[in-house]
Amino acid sequence: MSFFDTIKTRGQALIGTAKFRLGLATVPLMGLVSYASAADLNTSVAPILEDVGALMVPLLALILAAIPLIIAISIIGFVLGILAAILGKLKV
Repeated sequence: MSFFDTIKTRGQALIGTAKFRLGLATVPLMGLVSYASAADLNTSVAPILEDVGALMVPLLALILAAIPLIIAISIIGFVLGILAAILGKLKV
């Protein structure tokens, strides 16, 4: 008997038990608990989200300040690479 066959037979035996059926009956009730505590979640998560939103503006300014430097460095590197290739072919 393969591994998957043993798992299948154990799963079928589990479905017939009373504990499994009781667990299936309590799953919808557990879902209601999360809706009941949504007000507490809103008061605890909202300040964190506001702080993350406040951090986005300086982070965007930092990224926008770094873009010209990255472009300038890449252009200088490209030009120097072309000059190095030209001088390498001349064998000076």
